[in-house]
Amino acid sequence: MWSFLRLWLVLVAAAFSARADFTSSSCPGVQLSADDFVATELFNKQGAEQAARDSTLSEPVHMDVRVVNDASGKYDHSDIVFVQRTGDMKWFDGAAKTVTLMGHIDVHSGPGSQGDNGLMGVALDPAFETDHYLYAWYSPVETVYPNLQPGGQNRQLRLSRFTVKSDHTLDMASEKILINILGNRTDNWNSGGPMQFDAYGDLWVAVGTNGTDVDAVSCDAGGNVLSPTDSVQSAEWGASNTHSLRGGFFRIHPDDSPKGYSIPKGNFGEYWADQFEKQGDTALAAQYRDTSKVLPEVYVKGERSNFSIAVHPTKRWLAWGSSNAGSTFDEFNIASHPIFGGFPYFHGDNIAICNHGKIADKPVNTSPLNSGVKDLPPAVPGAINGLTNIAIGGPIYVFDPSLNNDFKFPPHFDDTWLMAGFDGGLWGVSVDSSGSVPQTEGAPIKLDGDGIFKNLPVRNFIQGMYGKDGALYILNYDGAPYQSGVNPGAFRVTYKGACRVPVAAKRMRPSLPNIRIDPMGIAITESGSHVVSLYDLDGRRVWSDQGIGSRTYRFGDIRSRGGMRAGIYLAQVRTPNGEYSRPVSLF
Repeated sequence: MWSFLRLWLVLVAAAFSARADFTSSSCPGVQLSADDFVATELFNKQGAEQAARDSTLSEPVHMDVRVVNDASGKYDHSDIVFVQRTGDMKWFDGAAKTVTLMGHIDVHSGPGSQGDNGLMGVALDPAFETDHYLYAWYSPVETVYPNLQPGGQNRQLRLSRFTVKSDHTLDMASEKILINILGNRTDNWNSGGPMQFDAYGDLWVAVGTNGTDVDAVSCDAGGNVLSPTDSVQSAEWGASNTHSLRGGFFRIHPDDSPKGYSIPKGNFGEYWADQFEKQGDTALAAQYRDTSKVLPEVYVKGERSNFSIAVHPTKRWLAWGSSNAGSTFDEFNIASHPIFGGFPYFHGDNIAICNHGKIADKPVNTSPLNSGVKDLPPAVPGAINGLTNIAIGGPIYVFDPSLNNDFKFPPHFDDTWLMAGFDGGLWGVSVDSSGSVPQTEGAPIKLDGDGIFKNLPVRNFIQGMYGKDGALYILNYDGAPYQSGVNPGAFRVTYKGACRVPVAAKRMRPSLPNIRIDPMGIAITESGSHVVSLYDLDGRRVWSDQGIGSRTYRFGDIRSRGGMRAGIYLAQVRTPNGEYSRPVSLF
């Protein structure tokens, strides 16, 4: 196992490439400067800088961006859906330049004493223009469940799907609950909530420990995260418990099945079962395949307060910031496959928390509160440690040469991960094709201060994301935690520099009326020959058929004939007119 950990560290040391400045072979000789980037305030509390004014704006914690193009396909404007911690969901209309209330969700929240709970995350469905779905992460109010302790009460963390009506309000009756996570009787902190879809239609969600680990460094009576009896004081009940979604990330594929989602290939249990089997430990591999020991939704375990998420849209690298106990232990992490991050036994550069006697190479969870596997994967140290207090993180940029506009971010930022701290600081680091790790020499590059982002109006960075227009969007919390702030809001960053890459043509696709791929199957209504195929997410073709003229291929029949298991596949239809593909869920 130690050799595996050393291999991981080698990969981690190779995933970031140090460089003195941002350069690109697509624009040789073109250097970036602060004058190349323009920040436009979209909305804020004061209406300052010609932004839309929302006088009730308070504690914005997460957003998603909807890019709207005109009939010719050129960029027209951007709408933003965002959530406030205390329960309001709002819609910024980029055309009308207004902010309106979409709806209010009753949540367990409040100043200070309720910590990080509330309405904490939102994501628009990849097919939002047709299905009008969005997903919300919140802590419902007055949810009572039996606790591990006599007389206790439990709350929940919840992922729900809602339908948005044509007037941009929530259809509250449309709520479909997908996930309920049992909390503890106080669940004050680190509830998580940031979420993001990838290009395959998988939804990734961050979940913190959600306990009261007040003092995980000294482990005194106020914060013993290793309590054997009190779930409030035990991250072993969540973060290092493989049968809990708390303390890490989970990944699902929302669909129209009765459950509302299916499980993508390669999550935590499946991945580590394969690894242990390769190492000859078939008994441990069997435990990791047992869904009564490892929840199939789990992707990463061993996190405390992972209040950010970045998913490379096609390579599906997962990157995040972790706010640990004590500012010097905050870390930024990136993973190309499921990992155990170490909490509550280790943080930062695998520095031990408490006097627990655990070994980073082979940590074990022997707590009576643990309902998962005892033997855990090696604890992975932070990729970048101690860079900032309250490590938030940010998005990974992928340059799209087929995007036809003059303001998208330049290729200099391709595969660059943006990192931020809530209390200040912006950095960028280039991630190479292995997608695993840090090189500390010369990286990360400081972007604020005297850097190329020195003109950006960042006021307590809480989230950053790239829109489908290639622009950068940043959400300002602008205030101390759990306070309304002086001028929270959001702004959009565009590029106006000298690098201009010729627009690459996109592959033509058949029109949707002739080819329909939905959760039930593939329907083809155009004449001529066609070939239909299913690929797994490793790119291997697992099923194929061909025909002529109108024909329907039902996924249920394909599964029964092909012997394929439930999961996510890429469905592809090829005709003489071109090809069309989209991710599908076979259940």
